[in-house]
Amino acid sequence: MHAPTILLLAALAADAPPPLAAVELPAAWRARYWAGPSAKALDALGPKELAALVPAQSGLKYCRCPACGAADVDDPLAWSAADPKHLACRRCKAVLPDDKFPAKVDGKVPAEEVEVRPREVHRYPYHALSPQQQSFPDERAYLDARRDHEAREALAKFALYVSIRSREAPSAEKRADDRRKAAAILVRCAEVYPGYACHLDMPGRAKALQPADPAPPYRPRFETGKWDATGCLDVPMNLAIAYAIVRDGPAVEEAGAALGVAEPRRKVERDLFAAAAGFVRRQPSGESEAALYAIRGMLVVGMLLDDRVLTDEATARLDSLLRRGFYHDGRWRDPDPAAHRRVVAVLDGWIARLLPQGGPPRPMIALARRALPPAPADEALRLASWPAAPPVGRAEGPMLLGGTGEVRLSVGAGADRLDATLLGSGDDGGPRTRRLALRLGVGGRPVLGDLDDGPPTIDGFDLATASHCAATVDGLNQREDPARLAEPAAGADLLFHAADADLQVATLADRRAYPTSATRYRRTLVAASGPRARYAVEVFEVAGGLQHDEFFHAAAGPPARWQPSIPMATGPGTLLPTTVALVPDAPAADGRWFLQAYASFQDLSTGRSTGPFQADLVDDKGRGVRLHVLGDPATEVVRGRSAGRSSLVVRRRSADGSSLGTAFVTLFEPVGEGPPMRVVGRAAAAPGAVVLAMETADGPEHLVVNLEPGKAKTLRLADGRMLATDGLVARVSAAGLAVAGGTFARVGERRAEQVRVEGTILAASDSAAGGWFEVSPPPPAGLEGRTLRIRHGDGRSRGWTIAGLDPIDARRARLRVVEAAGFRLDPRTNQAADESFPQARYPGPHTFAVGRIARSAGP
Repeated sequence: MHAPTILLLAALAADAPPPLAAVELPAAWRARYWAGPSAKALDALGPKELAALVPAQSGLKYCRCPACGAADVDDPLAWSAADPKHLACRRCKAVLPDDKFPAKVDGKVPAEEVEVRPREVHRYPYHALSPQQQSFPDERAYLDARRDHEAREALAKFALYVSIRSREAPSAEKRADDRRKAAAILVRCAEVYPGYACHLDMPGRAKALQPADPAPPYRPRFETGKWDATGCLDVPMNLAIAYAIVRDGPAVEEAGAALGVAEPRRKVERDLFAAAAGFVRRQPSGESEAALYAIRGMLVVGMLLDDRVLTDEATARLDSLLRRGFYHDGRWRDPDPAAHRRVVAVLDGWIARLLPQGGPPRPMIALARRALPPAPADEALRLASWPAAPPVGRAEGPMLLGGTGEVRLSVGAGADRLDATLLGSGDDGGPRTRRLALRLGVGGRPVLGDLDDGPPTIDGFDLATASHCAATVDGLNQREDPARLAEPAAGADLLFHAADADLQVATLADRRAYPTSATRYRRTLVAASGPRARYAVEVFEVAGGLQHDEFFHAAAGPPARWQPSIPMATGPGTLLPTTVALVPDAPAADGRWFLQAYASFQDLSTGRSTGPFQADLVDDKGRGVRLHVLGDPATEVVRGRSAGRSSLVVRRRSADGSSLGTAFVTLFEPVGEGPPMRVVGRAAAAPGAVVLAMETADGPEHLVVNLEPGKAKTLRLADGRMLATDGLVARVSAAGLAVAGGTFARVGERRAEQVRVEGTILAASDSAAGGWFEVSPPPPAGLEGRTLRIRHGDGRSRGWTIAGLDPIDARRARLRVVEAAGFRLDPRTNQAADESFPQARYPGPHTFAVGRIARSAGP
């Protein structure tokens, strides 16, 4: 999905929305724009000369450079008003068209013709590519159409900037001149838009040209375009703002008189804006990011023309999208973090400002803002804002997004804060999987990350499991084969979550990541803190296959290189198995990345460890993270570089060809802020448990992870004491004894106990304030802020955040949650019908449990 020309990012205001004419652009943007040669050339023209530059035919956005072969998706060809008849390639600097491109066939340039309206034919010349040159079947380079697209974009942008400039003009004469320029472009666009050819103009696909007003049905996903490459952007936002600024003065009538257009105001409103909104309205919608841009266009035209019918339809579409376009926790259904940020920007910056006052409450907008993923420090968003509106930020602290299975643990504050995010999202049949991937931040700075926080790679490595901080089985990508990857699949099951200020625990299990190769793929994450110390621990259990690799990648930002504590020697030239042939320069669209992602690791060095070791990732300011690798022995360690970042691979292989079972155990210690840990070690323990001993700045402590929670175990601690527990995690520190999950933990005279909170879901629904579930038996009071975990009969398990408890009678109660309920129960079949995925049904019984942490104070 391509972002629109302008996104407006703003906090939702309680007062009435300002008119479109109040839109502002940052001063730095305006200064940069007016300093450009194209803007200067356009500004030197008069209204009639500007109107003459408006293309009479629809343009095409995607066109490769025939001179150097730069792909259409790379947007290589640029246009400038300083040389309006040509395009210039950003890569090879070729100026096109020239004597060679487009090439003539039988003495003339070939052209495709389309009858846009009765007896009105538009010609689209093209350069014919040989089959060897084509990146896809029937690829052609429509240079003139690309030039028209770029010219139209530039003129619409000029109309916006010059109309905004007119508000600050030093004189009435200058203001009128600026507005006449914008009005001339508007009137001319209204003249030509009805005759623009509809088209299919998608990257990597052959073009298709159609008449200007084809009968529905249109292509799905807004792939039928007219003004833009995609139909959801057919309402020209730049021109809508420009028109809102200039329409109340004489400029539009003056432009009409200069161009010989009668009733120019009516023409602009009917033949441009109303026609564009009608074109968007006729497109198949659905619950996609593109549908949100379509709704925005309809709302803008509804406001601009005071069209209540159009506004009502857009509002109805929005309500449907807010119900089905998000998971119940407010996370956009596409788990791509950048897509969620774009969606929130449009919701806050445009949609919330355009909605009719007094409309129905839309709590999902607030949930979407709450679920906003953090933006990487180097991300360059093209955002402007309504006047005096601050950007939306994401709250600090632990967070559970139970619909997608994303868990963020956060301990400490400020420079001492440690954030660890575990991703459990599934997929809608797209090429990317990020199941059980980990991200780590120290003091608000990303330290461990993956390629999701950067632009897509040319070869598709960012789509591969190996590009994430996750684990692979036998070198395979998650979902195991491309055919299975193309099938929609639910994400990880939430097995446990509880978060106090000083101890936070989450367990996610993903049976769909490696459905054939692995019998267990489960990651438990713990974050703990004291007055001075902070650390996180993960236990990543993988069972099945002959080789397990866990990856740790440096996040985007200051360069840092992994420094393991074991000796390292020059490694092999590649991690790619000899059984896989490398196809260099294979583009992402070819899907070759699924087989050869391991070839993306370079500058390899290797070492071997038969016991615990450390690995530091520290920047030039001495800040970063230290890994205490405490997992199963006989480990191979690989250090390398992938996509410009330092990568560490911890590998275990089966020694005898039998199926391998691994527990990767890693303690993450922040470096550069606060005192270092004095001792970190792993004590011997019976199978099914991990016992860690630490000497922190707050004193000695133990952390125990029970890999069979619910089953009571008695374990010897490093200091000789015995710990008994049936919980998931037990922590023994100077602050006392704490147990997460289970019913008890006991060390000497200290005992922490709790009663399981569990039962059955009887009904589910929503209110204006959030969702609720009718449950039996009634749980105890005081659960606000805790996680409600619901497990369906097929084993799927998701989470909600408890907001309150309303008793009904001795056998039933209503549990209110922060999020939407997300499903409804059929009273006849007891099946749960998913609100976001209407085709999904989950059988009963539907049970619930609440994750809690019990404590026993004292040393």
